[in-house]
Amino acid sequence: MVGPGGDGTVINNGPAGTATNKGGSVTITYNNSQAIETGEEIACASPTSFRNNNLFIEFDLAGDFGITDAFEVSDAEIGIGPVISPAGFPLTLNVYSSNGGAFPGGTQTLQGTATVTITTADAETIISVPLSATIPAGDNIVYEAVLVDDGTDTNFTRFAANQQGPSGINFIQAADCGAATPTNFSTLGLTQVLIMNLVGEEVLGVEDNINNIASVYPNPAGDILNVKIPSNITVNEAKLYDILGKDTGLRLVNGTFDTSSLAKGIYMLNVKTSAGTLVDKIVKK
Repeated sequence: MVGPGGDGTVINNGPAGTATNKGGSVTITYNNSQAIETGEEIACASPTSFRNNNLFIEFDLAGDFGITDAFEVSDAEIGIGPVISPAGFPLTLNVYSSNGGAFPGGTQTLQGTATVTITTADAETIISVPLSATIPAGDNIVYEAVLVDDGTDTNFTRFAANQQGPSGINFIQAADCGAATPTNFSTLGLTQVLIMNLVGEEVLGVEDNINNIASVYPNPAGDILNVKIPSNITVNEAKLYDILGKDTGLRLVNGTFDTSSLAKGIYMLNVKTSAGTLVDKIVKK
């Protein structure tokens, strides 16, 4: 395994886990820093060209990130080290759901894949690639990066890494470098962690109460009342009623009610959504 001064790659937001915002987009990572550290890059490669590389990381969604419902991935991020390439080369990113044991054990089911062309402009950056995948509730995520040897000496890269996460959470499969099957970095004497993140949203389950995840403000209200609902929840109907139960005729537009025409008093907000009905007492000042 060749790297200018080192090998390795990974990311950390657990096992202490920091990444949930129910109903909102989050980034899950195992790195305490997203800094690309020079000399920590890794790949199975010669000094001028790469070989076949499969790199892996497993995210324990429930145990490390508190994500207990299904999780919808929208983007995959990965750090790229030095790049030499006249025309660019493909990098494939795969996302699997995984259950039945810790990786490389258990059963992995491919849920989404994306391919991006890496060029010299990507050197020493973290790239973000749109990738759609749904991970069932209770499963872990295995995130894989695949680099295929093109048989030339014209394309070269290593993957960015740092020392700012828990070691031993990345795996590499690279037969040319003695890892015929997914092998833990620590087994190979590597302490780096790859910069591999996933971005997405937790899909709210039936047990999630819409009253706890929606925001209604200000209350008392002046001329505007904001109703913020997580983006993965569908709003079917939103109305404001007066104290006698009469519909005021106001409607929710882009997350707000224009309440400037309402008289001072007490009103009832009723918002029917795909996650239940939000009911709240509103005071117009």
